[in-house]
Amino acid sequence: MTTTSENNKRIAKNTALLYIRMLLILAVTLYTSRVVLRVLGVEDFGIFNIVAGFVSMLAFFTSSLSNVSQRYLSLGLGHRDMVRTTQCFRQSFTLLTGISVMVLIAGETVGLWFVCNKLVIPPSRYEAALWVYQFALVSVVSSIMQVPFLADIIAREKMGIYAYVGIFEAVSRLLIVYVLLVASMDALILYGLLTATVSVLTWCFYAGYCFRYFPESKCTFYWDRSLAREMSKFVGYNLFGCFAFSAGVQGTNVILNLFFGPVVNAARGIATQISAVVARFSENVMTAVKPQIIKSYASGERAYMLQLVERSSKYSFFLAAFIALPVLFETDYVLRLWLGHVPDYTVQFARLTLCEQLVGVLIPPLWIAANATGKIKNNQVYGRLFVLSALPVSYLLLCLYPLPALPMVVLLLAQIGYWVYCVYDIHKQVGLDFRHYGRKVVFPILIQLLVMGTVGWGVVSLMDSTFLRCVSVTLATFVFGLLACHLLLERNERTFFKNLIITKIKKK
Repeated sequence: MTTTSENNKRIAKNTALLYIRMLLILAVTLYTSRVVLRVLGVEDFGIFNIVAGFVSMLAFFTSSLSNVSQRYLSLGLGHRDMVRTTQCFRQSFTLLTGISVMVLIAGETVGLWFVCNKLVIPPSRYEAALWVYQFALVSVVSSIMQVPFLADIIAREKMGIYAYVGIFEAVSRLLIVYVLLVASMDALILYGLLTATVSVLTWCFYAGYCFRYFPESKCTFYWDRSLAREMSKFVGYNLFGCFAFSAGVQGTNVILNLFFGPVVNAARGIATQISAVVARFSENVMTAVKPQIIKSYASGERAYMLQLVERSSKYSFFLAAFIALPVLFETDYVLRLWLGHVPDYTVQFARLTLCEQLVGVLIPPLWIAANATGKIKNNQVYGRLFVLSALPVSYLLLCLYPLPALPMVVLLLAQIGYWVYCVYDIHKQVGLDFRHYGRKVVFPILIQLLVMGTVGWGVVSLMDSTFLRCVSVTLATFVFGLLACHLLLERNERTFFKNLIITKIKKK
């Protein structure tokens, strides 16, 4: 039995690896996004985002299947039951293969009809959009089929492999940009083709690694009625939750397309890329902590599980704030520096999406706790209704007030409602204390926001919008935010971050 100290060190090491991966991908994304926008143009960039985003709605359940696979594999490994672990992997593989076939059928019938008849696409780019749609389907199927392999890697906490794949993806994006610059064929079609190719290669890498090193990862069809029924319960609730989230977020893109056309989708796509940077900071923490939350619950260490939930929530927000707050103050300058030409509404979209993401980083620890207990109905059904409600509310508001930023405001309010409900749900399930959560999570993040927000606002008020002001805002918010973190963290939490920093230095 590993000790709490050993678990914390493992989490710190894994988190460090994931942050190295993320920083590399971030640097490449900042460069490639600018080039892709320039090569494709605003209209084609918007077409790619709306078409690829719509296809991702067909695979809204991918995240739910990943959660289910990781849960059962982590439980099997936590109990040291390799027979059960093997059965869970094979059952997941069987289910996902069947679902991939259904996605292809749905994509080539209902999905294709919707793209052809409902989306607003200029006639001159219609054929290119259809090619992008087909390539996006290939990417989605590849993403579905890699789920059991990636789940096995994460459940076994092999974050180094996850990091290496990130390096491959970063290098691939650079190669894609180079090919776009030198190739003579239609840039939009070529971009879709190359993106799909990277997705397929990533799937092959994950599968090959698991075949070689993990004895349970055998791609043989397997069906156990009781296990399938048990997993289907989790899949069903997770399916609704992921559908609600996908419909609320990606459905908003479709509504924006129907009301304002693909140019606004380009602005939304850029804003989403910025918020994704913040999301990756929290995802890295949660990817490292997730197996420990599930395993600690499986071994009966409920107090330690709740401690992980609270700490990961706070850590995720602190790290996300270091990125989000400076960008919130300098959104316009950062976008002009990054992209050169900034599509209309991008600044508004980016700021609202960043605020939504700051709230969103507090939610994953709570639903992971629900996954660990197995009681996910309230979280995934009733909680996700907050996000799903954003879709009809946004549509009605746009009918009355055609302002493109309105759906972003609605999504932000929906995210806040979902977070509050998740806290209530975990309180009911495992006794998460409201006062303790408020003292350990809510109070520290409010102080962090107050400190960084006040400092940032002060710098912006005193200086004109220049590169010097951007640097000053970033440095000031970082330094004072770091001081606030030092005062707000407890001694053992500081030790965690010390281990994290030491691990990063050793890796470099």
